[in-house]
Amino acid sequence: MRLGQNPARIDTPAYSPQPLGLASLVFIPHLEGYFQHGLTILKAHLLSLHAHTEAPFDLLVFDNGSCREVKVFLHEMQAAGWIRWLVTSEVNLGKTGALNWILAAMPNPIIGYADADVFFRRGWWPASRELLEGFPQAGIVTAQPCFFDILRGEGQAAGRLFAPHQVEAYTPDPEVVEEYCRGINAPEDLRQRYLRTPLPVVRNAQGVPAVLGASHMQFVARREVLRQVLPLPATRGLSPEEDRVFNQRIDELGRLHLSTLRPWVVHMGNTVDAHLQPEVEAVLGTPLAPPALPTPAVEGSLPRRWLGKLARMPRLRRYFLRLYNALYEIYSER
Repeated sequence: MRLGQNPARIDTPAYSPQPLGLASLVFIPHLEGYFQHGLTILKAHLLSLHAHTEAPFDLLVFDNGSCREVKVFLHEMQAAGWIRWLVTSEVNLGKTGALNWILAAMPNPIIGYADADVFFRRGWWPASRELLEGFPQAGIVTAQPCFFDILRGEGQAAGRLFAPHQVEAYTPDPEVVEEYCRGINAPEDLRQRYLRTPLPVVRNAQGVPAVLGASHMQFVARREVLRQVLPLPATRGLSPEEDRVFNQRIDELGRLHLSTLRPWVVHMGNTVDAHLQPEVEAVLGTPLAPPALPTPAVEGSLPRRWLGKLARMPRLRRYFLRLYNALYEIYSER
């Protein structure tokens, strides 16, 4: 039996998502061995994202079967206001399996994704947005120069949109290459190859440069583009071939893989190296308040708007709720 009327029926507005939504995928099955620094890496990832994103955003965190300690930490972060949506899975759905959930569910017009061991630097979002908005055929944009061609020379979109003479050879600073190689623990032969191999760069009509290539470690894209690549195959926990399907489908749409010339994000891996340590310590040691939850405007008459503002004040809210509960009890007994 229902007593009274559900308050949600009385013209209660739904949450209006931000234009930018960011998603993080977490898998820390235990805190031993390879994962012994997992919580520190995860905290640095989340706080760098908040500290260095120069626009309001909604954050979705997908916990892909992590251990209890990590789940407790994530729930605490959400309760404190750092996480807008938290999805927790008892089992590991695999990276592409989790991406199927994330990309299909997020309501934001622009969606960003990152593995939970990516560190964000201030400026990453303006640099990414410049490429996403500046190249009409942009598919996914990564905020770090991409050295590895995941399409293995089979990509078609760039060849259809740019003539060979429009592709420049760009040699990045050696330290940019070294940082990338440290992040992926590249063997010496691969490190040497990246140091001597220039990157392909194209420019838009305004002369803005972008590296041809992007990573599924971190990217931003428009929602309508990402929805067209779903569903992705999901049979393994972490499969380079299944990851590659994502990039192939972006290319088949005639969309470009692009990345920035400067490393605005960096892959931390499972431990923070000495070169990145000062940046990580600065983020972890800087007091940072969680973002305030946007509140919908109260519509209606002046008294209604005035009461609505008062009711949102933390101290007064308690008294309004007590008054509401007392009135509910009185009128429900009639």
